[in-house]
Amino acid sequence: MSIKNSIWATAVCTLMVAVGAVQAQTALPETVPVGGPANKADTTGFGAVAYAYKIGKYEVTNAEFAAFLNAVNKTNTHKLYDARMASEYGGITRGGDAGSYTYAVKDGWGKKPVNYVTWESAVRYTNWLSNGQGKGDTEAGSYTINDGKVTVPDHAKLAAGKETRWVLPSEDEWYKAAYYDPNKPGGADYWKYPAKSDDEPAANINTNAPSDGGFHAKAVSPYGTYDQGGNMWEYNDSRKGGKVGLRGGSFYINDNAGYMRSGTRYDVLSAKWPNYGFRVAVLGGSTSK
Repeated sequence: MSIKNSIWATAVCTLMVAVGAVQAQTALPETVPVGGPANKADTTGFGAVAYAYKIGKYEVTNAEFAAFLNAVNKTNTHKLYDARMASEYGGITRGGDAGSYTYAVKDGWGKKPVNYVTWESAVRYTNWLSNGQGKGDTEAGSYTINDGKVTVPDHAKLAAGKETRWVLPSEDEWYKAAYYDPNKPGGADYWKYPAKSDDEPAANINTNAPSDGGFHAKAVSPYGTYDQGGNMWEYNDSRKGGKVGLRGGSFYINDNAGYMRSGTRYDVLSAKWPNYGFRVAVLGGSTSK
């Protein structure tokens, strides 16, 4: 090989490595800031948060979760993928054999929220984000998972830290982002619905089909989040007696507008359902400034 060809080959290899490195880092979920001074709790007892944080503008999508699966789930060790994700209500297919599984998003489903995920799957996704994506660890990070037991972090402590940490929003963080309005007419206070409204807003409730994130563009919370009412019931990181927190209502049959109200919440068993999903929050780092 000539010196010229050798230099060219080296340059091509360097470019390929650089491209590979870029491809290994997938796009992070889009977030919006939830700042301001400490706010009082609502009459429900929820919503008080004394620190700045960011929260997902949308629910985590099939495209975002498929990137996670392709990075860490070649064997499906932690059952992060469920075959029903390829069904009528899901948006991700799987190919290949155990040890070399690959995942693809169904046509038209990339912006729809991922479903058929457990609370633990959502936690593992946030650990992966905290650990830089790529081949980042899923068992340690904001949460520690050991022998099936999950240690939930102190959110206030993480918020005060210099490191950026991804988490499931606490119930108070989720609630504040959905219902609290520092600029509400008459003074800072809470709305009944997560769309700057005390009346039922447009939302994906009881349609029997998930929609793209933000499909109802006018149904936006005071902080700029979408679909905290409808589309998917969303896990938060509340845990009580083996059950986890769930809020928001969904597209699924028999759901109604009342499920979107600030006074509606559930403690449920972590389970894979077609109408269970999640959004993420970010603590610490630049969010603490």
